[in-house]
Amino acid sequence: MQIQAYLLPDYLSLMAGSLQLIVLLMAFYHAPWRVLRLDPGRIHLVAGGAVACLVLWLINIRTVDGLILHLLGMTTLTLVVGWSLSIIAASLSLLVMNLLLGLDLCGYPVSWFFTVLLPASVSSTLASLLYRPGLRNPFVYMLGAGFAGGGLVVLLVALLAVALFALTGMGNLLEVISEYWPLLLLMMFSEAFINGMCVSALAIFFPDWLKTFDDHFYLDDA
Repeated sequence: MQIQAYLLPDYLSLMAGSLQLIVLLMAFYHAPWRVLRLDPGRIHLVAGGAVACLVLWLINIRTVDGLILHLLGMTTLTLVVGWSLSIIAASLSLLVMNLLLGLDLCGYPVSWFFTVLLPASVSSTLASLLYRPGLRNPFVYMLGAGFAGGGLVVLLVALLAVALFALTGMGNLLEVISEYWPLLLLMMFSEAFINGMCVSALAIFFPDWLKTFDDHFYLDDA
């Protein structure tokens, strides 16, 4: 979700920009650079995931003035390359998207929070929660982290966006958005289906591509 700058108070953009700087420094610090040097093929996964997200984000709709809605795809990217690399790759993709669409970069940090940080963090946390001995079944990973994870991300993004609009005094915008609430269900289903199918296909045919999928844990006998 992209929120254009003229809708946002200056202090909110400044706070989001500070958070973005801190998170990006953490992502660069914790990113597995040594693994990328030893396995250059994973660089292709990171770059390919970044391009795929960019293409997906460029296919968007503008139902409300100042808001750009699109599917995210961050669940799949996070499960493939991990939290740190997904934050770095998606941040660059979002910057390119803003430049291509000619959007004011003052709104970039807030849009980054909803499009990159929140989806990546939720997907990574959910995958960690499902990595339990009692859940040693690949279908738990596919359905939980892939399908359910994608839908949950959209729901949380929508709820936090509504909370943000309410706290910043954009009540008029909330009234307009409330007319499009059925769109939320459609986007939740679409996000869940796309990410679930991608994650399931990768888990079956290319399990080594998924950083968060341990095929020995899920497939070997206990």
